[in-house]
Amino acid sequence: MDLGVISLGLVALIVLTVALARSRMRGEHETRRGSEPGTGDHVIDISYNSGGPGGGHQGELRVPRDPQEYARRFVPQSAWRRDAKSDTVPPPAPGKPKTGA
Repeated sequence: MDLGVISLGLVALIVLTVALARSRMRGEHETRRGSEPGTGDHVIDISYNSGGPGGGHQGELRVPRDPQEYARRFVPQSAWRRDAKSDTVPPPAPGKPKTGA
């Protein structure tokens, strides 16, 4: 191959990569990710078929639209039990400075 053809191909590849990167950067400002907070759940279908007769799995995943409910789903059950036992804030550990206002 000629050195000019290789150089031209590399320049064309660089120009296309830069053009694609710029178009993607511009597109982010026009669309927002996520969804508006609200009530109810988003329902996501997680079904798949393994290709054989009777194979696969059917199901759905429910994701709450309320940000507080969404965050509560990530709190372990042990923390819920601990919070139910005492509604007071525990004192700071010995040797640790107090934080807060």
